[in-house]
Amino acid sequence: MLYHIVNVFSLALAFTLVGLNVYISTRILNVTDLTCDASVALGGCSYGALILGGINPMVAIFIAALLGMCAGFITSSFVSYIKIEPVLASIISLSALQTLIVRLSSFGDSIVERGIFRKTILSPAAGNAVLAIIVTLILCIFVFRILNSEYGLGMRVYGNGKIISESLGINTNRILLIGLGIGNALSAVAGALMTQLTCHFSPGMGSGSLVFGLAAVIIGEKILPPKNILAAIVGCLIGSLIYKIIVEVACLGGTQDLGSEYNNIIMAIVLVLLIALIQNNEKGGTES
Repeated sequence: MLYHIVNVFSLALAFTLVGLNVYISTRILNVTDLTCDASVALGGCSYGALILGGINPMVAIFIAALLGMCAGFITSSFVSYIKIEPVLASIISLSALQTLIVRLSSFGDSIVERGIFRKTILSPAAGNAVLAIIVTLILCIFVFRILNSEYGLGMRVYGNGKIISESLGINTNRILLIGLGIGNALSAVAGALMTQLTCHFSPGMGSGSLVFGLAAVIIGEKILPPKNILAAIVGCLIGSLIYKIIVEVACLGGTQDLGSEYNNIIMAIVLVLLIALIQNNEKGGTES
């Protein structure tokens, strides 16, 4: 029981990074980027393949982040230089990356004997929780620093309108490249952590990640209004924890009755119900 609780907490921390990716793309850049699911799977499969190949786990996480960043660069390049709509550009990137993801996943799906805390005094669950806390904390601080820098200011201006950005002399192509690159790198690291936490990887491991990220952002914004960047980051963390706990409880019952293949449907239903509940509460507060 304790192992399961610790694992749920660790996975929620990993998905916080997906929430930050969604926050950067939808709230900061005002761009719909669907590359998220592919980046999670790319990071998870590349991490697993590298670990099985004997690569140092921390190096494997770094390489996974670079691959995720490249996925963001591809999508942003389609938008900036070929003038493809962001949604279509991300769909093209997602489809193209599937081949690489399937290829990486063919290396195997078990890293139980090659995990990062295999030879330490920590138990696997505790060690993975420590890893998730450290990596998530470092990346949250990194995102906070970036979004409060000149690049972050440029991203916010870009989100208010590309024409305004260009009139102020901002290189919009570079801003979009950096924004989507960082966001998808975060999702790839989340995928790497998922592989470490669950001890397996597959091409479909990123399925539903975008929904989870949206849920983390929406729930976090309602509980802790994003008055500044720090509040937005903490909100993503809170939203991720709450949504993961609710989904886990729902999936435990659903898995017994329906089967684990219906988990994504359960996640979608939970998100719709939560949004409906939040909106009804807001309407009630406004009327009163």
